[in-house]
Amino acid sequence: MTFDTGTQSEVLFAGPPAAYTTGGTSTASAFALTAGATTNFQQPVIRGLLLQPGRNNQLITLEGWVQLTGQASATTFTISVGLNTTPGGTSLTATLLTFPAITVTNYSNGSIYFRTSTINRGSGYGTSSVATNLETSGLYLGQLSSGSATVSPGVVNMTQLATIDYSVNQWVTILGQFNTNSGTNAATLNQVILRGEN
Repeated sequence: MTFDTGTQSEVLFAGPPAAYTTGGTSTASAFALTAGATTNFQQPVIRGLLLQPGRNNQLITLEGWVQLTGQASATTFTISVGLNTTPGGTSLTATLLTFPAITVTNYSNGSIYFRTSTINRGSGYGTSSVATNLETSGLYLGQLSSGSATVSPGVVNMTQLATIDYSVNQWVTILGQFNTNSGTNAATLNQVILRGEN
């Protein structure tokens, strides 16, 4: 180990203390998987100035585990990961990555695991392009609780976000969306781990 940069990998957030509020029931609209509830208002955040100007080798990784129930007829579920300058947001002010629609037909307490890797290719203040240049890729997999069906693991190509301000807090917001309106559909974000890598 050279300790060339004088920095190390660090867990920035691991939680929440209890599962986030279940959403997605009887709606085909996007909903916040990171929505808080009584006694549980913790949300991962990339604090202001964590990303540093003059450096281009910083990496932020995010892992999440979603518990899912899907209706018996054809339905899909989409996860979007992004940032918001205020905590508890129900929408994204900036999108890091949107995963492809995952088929969750007839899921019963199934699981989706996802991971994103965000490379900082330069930090600057303000929101004009390219102030802070973040590029994010991802992977995902899923399985029914019974193990009788799986989602083929997938990799999402890198996408660019170039219009955020590195100097302010950026709250990590995760959205879910079913493509159908059903009282059976439900999604709960049970675990989030946010790391600062170098």
